[in-house]
Amino acid sequence: MSSTTSSWAGPPPPGPGTTSRCASWGRCMLDPLRTMASADCSGELWQVEVRCPRSCAEAVAQVVAETWQVTPVVEYRPGRSTACVRAFLPSAPPADQWLRERSALRQRLAQLRSAGRQPCRCTIRARPLAKENWAESWKRHFHILRVGPLVVRASWQTTALQSNQCEVVLDPGLSFGTGHHPTTRYCLEELVRRRTPGLPRPFLDAGTGSGILAIAAAKLGYRPVDALDYDPVAVETARINAKANGVADQVRVRQVDLLRLPLRGVRYGLICANVTAPVLLAARERLARRLAPGGWLAVAGILDREFGAVQRAYEALGLVCVRSRRDGRWRSGTFYRPEA
Repeated sequence: MSSTTSSWAGPPPPGPGTTSRCASWGRCMLDPLRTMASADCSGELWQVEVRCPRSCAEAVAQVVAETWQVTPVVEYRPGRSTACVRAFLPSAPPADQWLRERSALRQRLAQLRSAGRQPCRCTIRARPLAKENWAESWKRHFHILRVGPLVVRASWQTTALQSNQCEVVLDPGLSFGTGHHPTTRYCLEELVRRRTPGLPRPFLDAGTGSGILAIAAAKLGYRPVDALDYDPVAVETARINAKANGVADQVRVRQVDLLRLPLRGVRYGLICANVTAPVLLAARERLARRLAPGGWLAVAGILDREFGAVQRAYEALGLVCVRSRRDGRWRSGTFYRPEA
């Protein structure tokens, strides 16, 4: 909520050492890949860029997303106190429309405050990007991902599978989550690590986005597999992807807010929650109650500086943090519920 070159939603890709993420965490209002393709394949894209303090970046991204109904990218560079929020539009808006939208954006940004309650000072600029076949450009940066027996590829890619391998076919841009982002990859690794062949574990994908984790779980033999998201767009996307991967009858996708997750119901052997720290903290009792004794909870999408608060909150509920890993500015971790 968490960063490699496949997390950005438009050209150019981040430079070395740059951390970049799709700001909407699987709740894309407009498919960035289709935005690029809609620019007449070789036409101009219009890039809107907002520079702001790092502490304001997520809030700024939300404002940008709501202004243009697109999925912005938040880019961080090591050692810098500022961040850059970028959005890509399929064409330049008319001048009068742009002036109105920029004015409205400035007014909303002026109301934001940083985490330290300081004014969130931002600069806005926009420019056309050079003509290029954006859809083809994207493909050059997307590579096949292998995690244990899992192979994650895009529909335009082909690869030979070994007898013990299974694949997830997922195109970037349908919603956040193609496995290349370190937080998503961590959850995929936990799916492989915690599976018990011949003894299916119930699995919950809390905040499913594209549905990649639920699809991978079904392919790896988890049963039953539940996928939840509060956003109807993400729910529909996950259902489409599950059907395309032949597991629609094995993955139950539902529109559910984690903060309203029923305390009673299936108790899961593995829960993956690739969501932000505030959501994990607010939903901690509900997620912990739905974790079976001897079960595992993998959390991701957490800023490194926020992981300590998440760890303390879940350990206070009787869970044990058995591992964590830092990837750039993100930290993921796994909690275990003792059987007795």
